[in-house]
Amino acid sequence: CLWYFQALGYHTAAGPSIGPDGSSSERSSWDEVVLDGRLLQAVARINPGLPAAVADQVVARVQRAESQSAMAENQRVHRLLVEGVPVEHRVDGVVRTSLAWLIDWDHPENNDWLAVNQFTVVGSKTRRPDVMVFVNGLPLALIELKNPGAEQATVKGAWNQVQTYRNDIPAAFTPNAVCVVSDGLAALMGSFSAGWEHYAPWKTIDGREVVTNKPPLEVLIRGVFEPERFLDILRSFIVFSDEPAGLVKRVAKYHQYWAVNAAVASTIEASSPEGD
Repeated sequence: CLWYFQALGYHTAAGPSIGPDGSSSERSSWDEVVLDGRLLQAVARINPGLPAAVADQVVARVQRAESQSAMAENQRVHRLLVEGVPVEHRVDGVVRTSLAWLIDWDHPENNDWLAVNQFTVVGSKTRRPDVMVFVNGLPLALIELKNPGAEQATVKGAWNQVQTYRNDIPAAFTPNAVCVVSDGLAALMGSFSAGWEHYAPWKTIDGREVVTNKPPLEVLIRGVFEPERFLDILRSFIVFSDEPAGLVKRVAKYHQYWAVNAAVASTIEASSPEGD
């Protein structure tokens, strides 16, 4: 499915080539899931006023765990993405606190978009998710694909595989925003912690109509991962809530996403000088 990402303007790479012993290595060990070089370059590019040493601090802050809870860590990184990373640095001898941004929300093209296949990660076991989607070196999406011709290759089997990854390579989910599972016939999306019943299809590309004449995985990738739209989902359509069972993460479904954006657009239009 990497060609769908290429069509959206993403760079693509083969997991082995950027591995520790690969021809274009970007990882010093197999347990690393963040592409530090890309993240550091992005922080420097997006925050041009920050001293280089402070950019290093930002990257270290993202990677420094503050909890044993996978969900709490996921929320921590999500907040850093959406709210910025507070940093202290000296300006004319005075210590100032400012926000460093991990993502350029206003200029999607100023971010580093990368899709990698066969991304091996070593945790308690060695696992190899089919596709990892990186924004500025952060693995924000995981896609698990099952070959429709193989036995047990169902979309539920792909979801079960994600659960195996959660157990064996939990670090891969600390920055994760969404997970996608597909068997070639169906394609569903949810949060990494969502139960099977909460994974759902994304049935439209531009919101105007449900698409039935293209493969569901193509519709989902083009509908969710178009850079401006993915940033919108990341920033405004992922919520965490404290509930009796604990911290819960939810990702909007396609009809919720488009209904909210349509309502916002009509409100803006109504409040404009030309509106009612």
